[in-house]
Amino acid sequence: MAVLRTGWTVPLLLLLVGVSCSRSSGSIELMPPFSDDTVVGELTASWADNGRQRVADTAGSIQHQVGVRVDARNHLSDPLYIRLQHLRLVGPAGPVEAPEATIACTLAPGLTAGVLEGRVWLPASEAGSVRRFEVDHIAVPLSERGRAFYREFLLRQRPGDAAAIDVELAAFAAAPPCRTVTDQ
Repeated sequence: MAVLRTGWTVPLLLLLVGVSCSRSSGSIELMPPFSDDTVVGELTASWADNGRQRVADTAGSIQHQVGVRVDARNHLSDPLYIRLQHLRLVGPAGPVEAPEATIACTLAPGLTAGVLEGRVWLPASEAGSVRRFEVDHIAVPLSERGRAFYREFLLRQRPGDAAAIDVELAAFAAAPPCRTVTDQ
């Protein structure tokens, strides 16, 4: 009871707990290129300062490394081809890219945790102020119907390019399965 009577102890405890936590913000809906209203999956991310530091410049500015992990959820009962690239964490100074974070794979129905991981270096003052994540992505349903819709969509953009489109769709279907990054 003594803790609850002191006006500053509870807020201080909550602040200390929040400083060391992983953070996440929002999600990104996965929609196939041929539809503006069909959500076939979702990406969520979490990030945390991993404790690594470096001197960023001759002025002695310190940067902290922030690790980010992206989880992917396929809402369909069939596999979904996804390609994720240009993963960025957005802080007060704008987006910072994790250049090594890219993947192209076949996402099974349900959740695949940690399908993509990356690291960014941020000024020490911004390492705890990441607001959200961004990632360039494409998601194509690999069901027969989904592939047919995507093929028709591409044929409207590239008439007469059916052979190349069929090769692209075959490559999507042949992509390796998505796995947790630590399994790869």
